[in-house]
Amino acid sequence: MVLSEQQLNLRGPPQTPVKNILDIPEQPTTPWVTPQSHFPSYPASLSVNSPIYVPPPYQCASCAKRPADENRSPMAGPSRKRIKPPAQVERTIQDKLDMFFDFIANELNWTYGDVLFHTSCSSYGKKSDSHFFHGRGTFTTAHILHNWLHHPFGRDGRLSPLMFTLDTPYINIKPVRPAITSFAAQIVAKQMAHEAEEAVKLSSGLHVSISSKDPQEMLVSWPNIGSATFEHTREVIKRLQPLTWSLVVNTAVRQKKDILTRKTRPPEIVATNIISIMNFSRSSQANLLPLATGILFFGSSVNFDIFRHHSHIGNVPAYSTILCAMRVLSNREGEDTLAHGLDLSTIGVIRLDNVQNYHRQRDPGIGRENKLNIGLAATYFEIEDVDISAFDLDNKRDRIAEGQRKTLTTEKLISYIDSSHLETVGMLQWINTLLHYIPELAYLKDHLSMLYSTRATKQQLPIKPTKIHPLASSSRNETVLTDFKAALHDFLGQIGQTPEKFKRQIIPIGGDGLTFDKMLMLKEFLQLEDNEFESLEIMEPLLEWWHTLWTDLSRLYGAHWGDDLATDPSSLGHSAAKIGRKKPSNLKKVDYYPNAQLAYLVLDVRMLDCWRIHYGSDDIFAYFTEKACKNELPTFEDLEISARQLYRNYISSRGQQRAMLGIQVNPACPNSSANIPIGSRWTEERQKPLVPPKQKKNGAAKPTDEFKGDQVLARSISFMRDTFLSREASIAMADGDVGRLYEVIKVMLFTFAGSTHTNYTAYLLETITKLEMECSDELKKALLHLSLVNLTGRKGRFSAGDYIQEYFNRLLEAVVHRKGSNYGDAFIRNVWSRNLAQVACLKNTWLGGVGLASHAARHTGAKTAAEVRILLAVYQETELHALRPGRILDADLYVDDFTKGFVKLSEGKLKKWIHKTTRARGLKNRNTIVSNLNVSDDEDDLLNDVLSSDQTDVPTHFGTMEFINGELVFTSVDMDEEAAQIIQLVDDEENGLYSDEDSEDLVDSTVDSGPEDI
Repeated sequence: MVLSEQQLNLRGPPQTPVKNILDIPEQPTTPWVTPQSHFPSYPASLSVNSPIYVPPPYQCASCAKRPADENRSPMAGPSRKRIKPPAQVERTIQDKLDMFFDFIANELNWTYGDVLFHTSCSSYGKKSDSHFFHGRGTFTTAHILHNWLHHPFGRDGRLSPLMFTLDTPYINIKPVRPAITSFAAQIVAKQMAHEAEEAVKLSSGLHVSISSKDPQEMLVSWPNIGSATFEHTREVIKRLQPLTWSLVVNTAVRQKKDILTRKTRPPEIVATNIISIMNFSRSSQANLLPLATGILFFGSSVNFDIFRHHSHIGNVPAYSTILCAMRVLSNREGEDTLAHGLDLSTIGVIRLDNVQNYHRQRDPGIGRENKLNIGLAATYFEIEDVDISAFDLDNKRDRIAEGQRKTLTTEKLISYIDSSHLETVGMLQWINTLLHYIPELAYLKDHLSMLYSTRATKQQLPIKPTKIHPLASSSRNETVLTDFKAALHDFLGQIGQTPEKFKRQIIPIGGDGLTFDKMLMLKEFLQLEDNEFESLEIMEPLLEWWHTLWTDLSRLYGAHWGDDLATDPSSLGHSAAKIGRKKPSNLKKVDYYPNAQLAYLVLDVRMLDCWRIHYGSDDIFAYFTEKACKNELPTFEDLEISARQLYRNYISSRGQQRAMLGIQVNPACPNSSANIPIGSRWTEERQKPLVPPKQKKNGAAKPTDEFKGDQVLARSISFMRDTFLSREASIAMADGDVGRLYEVIKVMLFTFAGSTHTNYTAYLLETITKLEMECSDELKKALLHLSLVNLTGRKGRFSAGDYIQEYFNRLLEAVVHRKGSNYGDAFIRNVWSRNLAQVACLKNTWLGGVGLASHAARHTGAKTAAEVRILLAVYQETELHALRPGRILDADLYVDDFTKGFVKLSEGKLKKWIHKTTRARGLKNRNTIVSNLNVSDDEDDLLNDVLSSDQTDVPTHFGTMEFINGELVFTSVDMDEEAAQIIQLVDDEENGLYSDEDSEDLVDSTVDSGPEDI
């Protein structure tokens, strides 16, 4: 029996009577779906008519007729009484399932699989299908798949080898669980492969080539390798491989919260590295991170066997590829340097220094003698934020021609010193020491930093990274003027300046004291040459600051260390012995960083002892702890007043003079806070002088006046003043305030003149005279501006340019020493020299890029605290900073290099220097030429001084000074470790441990080595 759609609306439960109109002859039973219109491949036996088949329970042939109402009139119209529908029969889910399976089995003769397959392929009931496939129903595809995957009937399939298989197509797998899991695995694998193909395309940003003609391909360069490399690779992977990224990251952790919180083996770092290796394995062109990692290995001198291992497993390219990349990087660095040097709108400074190592032959013989290997290394620093017009050559020439140098006097040199500024920074340093060691006052550090950047500032440099370009090294000897001239021409040529074509402007070239002196000498000898280049008139010699401060520290140690017995509590040696520090092996050339740290520590403790005396306390720490409990801590204004008075009493020259004479600031009021407190009376006898006093004519010795001063206190004041100036210069240098640094340099001129380091007297006289008298204000500001560099671009990380050059020299010397080559050899010039700076910086920047802070070797707080306690007890016991009239320990009464220097300059040394430096100037423009330019030995005692300290060996320790949050922080650098890592690579290269077989065709290219420096 077949029903129409209208008739189907009269539905009712089984056994319900239906009108006679439904008595329609039965039709043969057939399936649902019609002709081959939708599925032409189905057999003809499955072809059916479109009407829907109604099962037998709904047929009405056997239904009884409704009985008529006997009380109803035959003539009455239809009854309007609403017929109540029969009650619905509630069926359970199981009843419905039984009916469904009975229907498809008995009526349709289908299996359950037939129903699922044909309904998923059929377009019948488009509306209901769309409703289901869009997930708008109560139960979605996900519910069905979940039930299938966990249905008990499929439990046997979980042990099948076809579970999650990628080898057998999922369409051929019949069990439910293996089929579903393999289907998921195979479509995920297909999507991951698609993502990987997108990631290794040229447009992805993961390609880097050593040499390529394709303009879209990124060429290897140092800006592409560093701290941003890892982050760039991670962002590309997350954008192009989101599925791969999610799977790897979630595989790397057990709990999702660890993705963002875990510090060790961060999941995102691990995932980036793993996916990058997979991409590199898929295509050797997607090599950005592997190539950068390989250069990091190269710079860290990884053992060659380790290198081969990581190359084989895909972490890095082949060693020969890395070596080829280093050559290309060197050449491109040279091209960038040349382009900047040729640009008329730019300016830069060259810093050079001598490099040397003693080469011992393993098998000496004729032609294989031990020798001193000497050379020169240089770096070109770009200078920004300066007025280019200030470097005009004609303006500088006119100012020199005015001859103002001849009018220089000692009084004028003194007038250049800003004494009020020195008192301001001295006061701030007193407060800074107190805030650093007293925790209760630490909240004032921000205000102190503000005063440093406002009240104390002179010429603060902008905080931005300095761009540097290492130059190819030379095997020339700077002590031989002809060699030195050739080396200068070589370095100038690398920035595009040649005798035929050069920029007619001043080119600053800096160096240590010896290099500075040789440049001045060359300019004097070559002044009669034809053009400005040949005469080196375009060269502006600069004295670099770090070697100057190093020499000043050596002067400080020589003046204040004291005797070996260390009986004088004011001597630096006495304090060092109390805390277990050893005497430097050479007081004329001390090891800079450890000895600077010791001197500044002793200065801090002596300042704390003076603060203790000022507040009348036996324990400075307990005093402020008690004040904090009572809420009676001094204000910053109170600290300023006290610090200014302490500066005048314990650091100024007048304070030292008053201590030597035994007088007070306010003699009328002995208890005045302006006075130094009177200590216990000195009762020890005065030691006999080394030189006996002169006798009178009658044979009686000349009576010695009673000494009323305090020699020990005066010496401590002298030490504190010299060390304060040294630390102020270091703070100003690290903070990037070159104006403050220059103020200290002007004072150091006099202290050098009063010491045995008189070579630096001439160097500083030349520097100060040039800046104050022979430069325009713009040029003076520009020359000071370029004297400091900041490689990191962070606050408090400025350094002197020669310090950076010295660091590079150490690494280069280690390479050349191990290699046994010359500094002008092609391998050194074209592989190491130009890349050494970037390789050295890569390790620190790379660690920062993966979230690792560089290791800092600093003195621990516990160790420093113990040393402070010991020294405070010594100073309190000896009453070092109290005035004890008559206290004297030896015949040398006075230690004041500043006063000695002023006297020496006033008594004729300044005039001799002026005569020496002016009589041979401007010979080209004179009518007559001086016949004899040599200076006799007795005419200028500057020439009889000891050899320049710059000719001696460099210090055995290296480190950095940083000014962070108002504190000067020392960080040691293990140069032995740095050098050992570098020379390990040289061993590998020298022994031929790599071969071209390991190289990859993609990046293998031939690069010219360039001319060798002869």
